[in-house]
Amino acid sequence: MKGTMRATLRERILRTPRLLLRPAEPADAPAIAAGLGDFEVTRWLARVPYPYDIDEATRFLAWEKSQRHFGEDQVFIIDQGGLIGLVSLRGRGEAPVLGYWLARAHWGKGLMREAVTAVVADTFSNPAIAEIQSGVFEGNERSLAIQSHLGFDIVGRSRQHNLALQRDLDHIDTILTRARHAELTT
Repeated sequence: MKGTMRATLRERILRTPRLLLRPAEPADAPAIAAGLGDFEVTRWLARVPYPYDIDEATRFLAWEKSQRHFGEDQVFIIDQGGLIGLVSLRGRGEAPVLGYWLARAHWGKGLMREAVTAVVADTFSNPAIAEIQSGVFEGNERSLAIQSHLGFDIVGRSRQHNLALQRDLDHIDTILTRARHAELTT
């Protein structure tokens, strides 16, 4: 099994004290469009265009559903009586890439840290996962604080393209190893 994520992981539902983390559904399109239609959210995300509308959300959900069979990407909807954000893992194998966003109305309440903590723990429940890669664009101190709290280490800097801003930006690259996660959670 080394080198692949569990096929059943895509359909998992995770619960935290305040959140339900669940698979995406077509009915999520309006809430995704609303959350990502806010430039202050979208500007920090590499692969999301701006403006973002219902057509983009519908395309994303169709693509995401088509990928479930292959297990390449995994999406968890952050639900608190309705969609408030998303956590994703991209890539199959020992080192998936973590990404996430939260609608601005929900910032500053610890909800993203709660969601990401649950997804990271669930991801490391798969013994094939050696590390989780992530990172933030320079200046995204909120996301960097979440990663630092969870034990992600800064491992370098790169330039990555930002679709919303339509240019390359400085990026802080981070990694959380299985050993570091175990050290912090035991």
